[in-house]
Amino acid sequence: MKTIRYSKDDKEKIVKALKKGGLVAFPTDTVFGLACIMEEKAIKKVYAAKGRSFDKPLPMMCASLNMIKEVAYVNELAEKIAEKFMPGALTLVFKKKDEIPSYVTNGKDSIGIRIPDDDFILGLINDLGLPLMVTSANISGEGSLLNWEDVLEAMDGKIAGIVCEDARGQTASTIIDVSGEEIKMLREGPMSLDAIREALQ
Repeated sequence: MKTIRYSKDDKEKIVKALKKGGLVAFPTDTVFGLACIMEEKAIKKVYAAKGRSFDKPLPMMCASLNMIKEVAYVNELAEKIAEKFMPGALTLVFKKKDEIPSYVTNGKDSIGIRIPDDDFILGLINDLGLPLMVTSANISGEGSLLNWEDVLEAMDGKIAGIVCEDARGQTASTIIDVSGEEIKMLREGPMSLDAIREALQ
């Protein structure tokens, strides 16, 4: 497979590649991401490209809180956090809705979702009309990548395309579980749990 090099001006071509079940890597507001649509074959391609364990479900990106509510149960606390900190470098783990196929979360009843602070990605999602599954564009077990040349070196021939710009962030997003009555930190990132709690007071 030849990995096509895209610019952000190639949005229509990127949407077409994703709709066909292809994998596309692009820069985000955190680290470089690897995306596919919410389709079983496409999701399996991500695991193959990364060498990722099937024990780790893929995170999702949505374009709005309303889109999150279509795929996950959002309690009052989670909604407050989302309204204050999204879009941004924060992934919230929700309980998924029953109608979301089990292959999307590898049989788990929860799903991590983020609204990226990136107009290009939000545009892709809105053009698709559906959330994107997006994980870090690197080989599993290795560090997150920021530069498109590094991503291409790791993924060349394994993915359909790559957007040739660098990521804007330095670290992956903070991950917080909001599926219960209390929030729990799952991964430290640009946003601290203390800052989130303080903003909710």
